[in-house]
Amino acid sequence: MEFKQIYTPGLAHCSYIIGGKNACLVVDPARDVSQYLSAAKTLGLPINGIIETHLHADFVSGHAELRELTGATIYITEKAGALFDHHPLHDQEEFVFDTLRIKMLDTPGHTPECSIFLVSDLERGEEAAVAFTGDTLMVGDAGRPDLFPDIKDELAVKLYQSLRKIEQLRDNIELYPAHGAGSLCGKMLSSKLSSTIGTEKMHNPAMQMHPEEYFVSHFLEGMPEAPDHFMRCSEINRKGAPAVSKLKKPVGYDPKEFYELSRADHVVVDTRDQLGFGAAHVPGAYGLSLKGNFSTFSGWVLPPDKPLLLVLDNPNDLTTALKGLYSVGLDNVTGYLEGGMAAYSASGLPTARLESISVTEAKQRYENGEILLVDTRLKSEWESGHIECTMHVPAPDVRKVYRELQGDLPVAFICNTGNRSLLASSLMLNLSGMKNVINVIGGTSAWVNMGFETVTEGGDHCEIPVR
Repeated sequence: MEFKQIYTPGLAHCSYIIGGKNACLVVDPARDVSQYLSAAKTLGLPINGIIETHLHADFVSGHAELRELTGATIYITEKAGALFDHHPLHDQEEFVFDTLRIKMLDTPGHTPECSIFLVSDLERGEEAAVAFTGDTLMVGDAGRPDLFPDIKDELAVKLYQSLRKIEQLRDNIELYPAHGAGSLCGKMLSSKLSSTIGTEKMHNPAMQMHPEEYFVSHFLEGMPEAPDHFMRCSEINRKGAPAVSKLKKPVGYDPKEFYELSRADHVVVDTRDQLGFGAAHVPGAYGLSLKGNFSTFSGWVLPPDKPLLLVLDNPNDLTTALKGLYSVGLDNVTGYLEGGMAAYSASGLPTARLESISVTEAKQRYENGEILLVDTRLKSEWESGHIECTMHVPAPDVRKVYRELQGDLPVAFICNTGNRSLLASSLMLNLSGMKNVINVIGGTSAWVNMGFETVTEGGDHCEIPVR
């Protein structure tokens, strides 16, 4: 049996190629299908099958384009209501693919149509050796059941029952999930990208929560907010996304054209780092550095109905930026700034800036009461260690609470390294019209490295507005 795991950073997404003697199939493909075509070529096997464990919410899948290019059959549960050409599977259904036997189990909970796939290598034996568990069971956690808020309790019950179904599988089956640490499809995902059923039975907290009532009431606690694009991506995947190769190619605009479009209906996405953005940027631009979690936060905050313009650090970044945007269904990228900000600044067109300060200066100004310091990390990160008495507002939530942050004091945003706080700062600049917005470069990592103190949840000795 041929096997390859393919990891997509940013999305923390795992996809797979698994093959028999004469053909292979792809499990949970990312939108960039070139990597699977290349891997299959290396294996010397045609791609004749595609497995989707569910309709992914956090990214756009490449199953439709991969089928178009290869003629492969897409296998997915009948409960998905898929609108693309596919082979619908019912619970417990088996099929033989080359020298592999594959069995699908319905395991709803993360989403109503979640499933897992058990694979047996018939050249070695009849017993299942591998389980592709999608977002039902991952290393250290299970998939969040709250993506459909109206039925989250119902889905939590189904997830509990699905975990009991998985619990009946043999301990030595190798477990390969769709996500690892960094994904927002769970809250405690391990950085390990594989495990065994037995190991997860022993060590995964989700597998050990009993009884059902306790699981439902406690598993939903502390879930991070679901990004805006999750539901959008699910629906795109239900229909099948347009082929990337057929999307309109972005063009280069000279500074004047770029500025005029930015003043009209286009949205500017500045992909440079925090220092470059701070020094000078196009007014109204979103600060979304390629060095951060570009895909997820782009999908989270960028308006899907607006054409996008890119500011790049160098021309080679165009491919990376497009890949990230396409992966979350942001396909309408009109063009990019020809010559970058150097050409734009030389043209004499209006620019904006963002003040950047070090953690040393931030500490001094904060202790002197000269700034409002806002932590833009996830709540779990904030709880594990934060600067005492800081306000907590996850970066995307600035869109909801920016009015509450306005006042006499400059607002200084901090995250782990400076990338999420860059996004928060750009949102604050654009939404509030404030000029006294600050990004703390280096973030809490630099704060800790300097030996400055932090406190954990409950360690604050003041009244702080926590979101």
